[in-house]
Amino acid sequence: MKKIISILACVFSLNAFAYPITDEMPEKLKNFTNNLESVSATFKQTKMLPESTKRFISNGYVKFVKNVGFTWHQQKPSEDVFTSTLKEYCVNGETKELTELPYFYRVQSMIDKMLNGDMTDFLFAFNVDYSEYKDSWTLVATPRLVVLADMVQNLTMYGTTKDLTKVIMTYYDGTIVILEFNRSKKEIEDEIVC
Repeated sequence: MKKIISILACVFSLNAFAYPITDEMPEKLKNFTNNLESVSATFKQTKMLPESTKRFISNGYVKFVKNVGFTWHQQKPSEDVFTSTLKEYCVNGETKELTELPYFYRVQSMIDKMLNGDMTDFLFAFNVDYSEYKDSWTLVATPRLVVLADMVQNLTMYGTTKDLTKVIMTYYDGTIVILEFNRSKKEIEDEIVC
């Protein structure tokens, strides 16, 4: 696992020298990133393992600030599991630098850039099949890098011109993770105390 993480860190740092990138974002996706601004959302995460009929569910909230980044807080009904700020993360009350989780750090950075309208990193890492409908859009991404294809089969995002509503990740081992987002009216602090 450490080997994969170090390869990923290397790959994402060298992306500027790789594949040619399309220079225009699809219109509805562009509208979505333009309309997003600063937003808070709650989410429910459902994890389904291929060898089990049991579903593992956790909840949390996320705050995205345009041109700044996002914070992520994931919890079970009775305990905190994982908190990520823009620079740090904590598990069980212990704070560490986010760069110590290179895979999460790179993915967070990639998503942050995408939500700010820059899809360069995302299009470097994934082949994208994008569809637009009357009031919504769907983006299906499959890994173009072997190191990612060994872990993730595909990533599907659903959204409107205002919100990202759902993300479904299917892993190579058959594990499926579903994230359902609901825009929150409650104001969330920019930094989450560990």
